[in-house]
Amino acid sequence: MNWVTLSSSEDLPEAWDGMAGDNIFLRRSFLSHLDRVNPCLQRYSYLLEGSSIKVICVHYSLKLDIFTYSFLSLKLPVRIMGIPCSVSKPGFAVLPGFEASLVEHFQALKGAKLILNSDIRLPGAQGVTLPTCKLPLSWGSLEDFLGSMRSPYRYRLKKALKKWAGVEAAHLAPAEFTHDLYQMYEQVYEKSEAKLEKLTPDFFAELPLPAKLIRASAQGRALGFAAVVENGAELIFLFTGFDYSLQARYDTYLNLLLEIVKYGLERGFSRIELGQTAEETKLKLGAALHPKSMYLYHSNPLINKLAGRLAGLLSYKPPSFDFHVFK
Repeated sequence: MNWVTLSSSEDLPEAWDGMAGDNIFLRRSFLSHLDRVNPCLQRYSYLLEGSSIKVICVHYSLKLDIFTYSFLSLKLPVRIMGIPCSVSKPGFAVLPGFEASLVEHFQALKGAKLILNSDIRLPGAQGVTLPTCKLPLSWGSLEDFLGSMRSPYRYRLKKALKKWAGVEAAHLAPAEFTHDLYQMYEQVYEKSEAKLEKLTPDFFAELPLPAKLIRASAQGRALGFAAVVENGAELIFLFTGFDYSLQARYDTYLNLLLEIVKYGLERGFSRIELGQTAEETKLKLGAALHPKSMYLYHSNPLINKLAGRLAGLLSYKPPSFDFHVFK
């Protein structure tokens, strides 16, 4: 077996996409897009056994606040295995039995290393990162969706929809992304508690994915947008932006989530991945939390021995919720 590591996604073999499977963000076309619009020393590695690929992974460099989920703050250069644009999908795919090979390859790199958003158990010190929120879809319309809810949750959403009266929700191609929408994305990014990469306008405008921008406006003024990606039977909520000065008046964020649900129902998606932030709001919409793991390593053997304790310190501590949304 031998590892191949490349600095450009353009050089990856076609078989890479076969390993990526339904992880649309791990496919070559999207990685090539990130090479252009968000360069951060990406490296692409795959493990060959004969002519067969057993493991693929993406890792990149970032100066990361390793105490993101703590009251402390310490920014250090870290090599991250993940998709370099803050999505909840993992930055690797591995056939069963090759998990140790993946970790050994990553551990061989110098300095601090972090694997994010793992859905499987890997060797090493395991911590907890932000869970992702998923909403299964089994309704014929938004009205049916609301009708299936218990009254307190239905009341809250109908109250938000009243504020949305007269708002126009247009479905745009990524190329129609505008400067005012980007400024709204910046507003949301700056208020985010878990900042990683700040994306550029070109990230949105040149998206190669089957994506749409749901743009909300009222009286000729943009209120906000939600970028969604169509991934087979799954609809993925990618990013949002909105004008905070109008948030209270229009309940913009919650109504954008309802626009995503409406989009998914009208197009027959079986589920929506709603992302890793604002869990309480999304759970009150009927979503469920799906845990994600992270793994911390260091090339210094002494520091690596402390990785177990550090992983716990760096882990996200999810709040406990006990919502019963549906009848």
